Amino acid sequence: LIQVEGECTKIVGSCAKEDCATHCQSYAKGVAVLGSSCSYYNLCTCTFDKPPPGLTPPGNCIIGMGICNGDCQDECCNKRCVSRYSKTGSGNCVDAFGMILCLCSYDR
Repeated sequence: LIQVEGECTKIVGSCAKEDCATHCQSYAKGVAVLGSSCSYYNLCTCTFDKPPPGLTPPGNCIIGMGICNGDCQDECCNKRCVSRYSKTGSGNCVDAFGMILCLCSYDR
């Protein structure tokens, strides 16, 4: 996904289990859905015009930055994230959806 000022991405589930576009439309009230994608390891990633209510911590958006493995752990993941979101990015390796993913949290 391409980050545009003001957009907020959030991984919301597996595309194998549900229709991503429909899930994004029903995910949160009070935000406009700008798009949906299954291109990140077949995980449903929604793009909203602003952070959806209920994000923890408030205001944080989340985008995938690849897989964590022997060559890339937390430090590497954090560098990936900070290189893209230098002011607010923080990357961590997280066990999610049956994979160890590099997830980047950022404030939009």
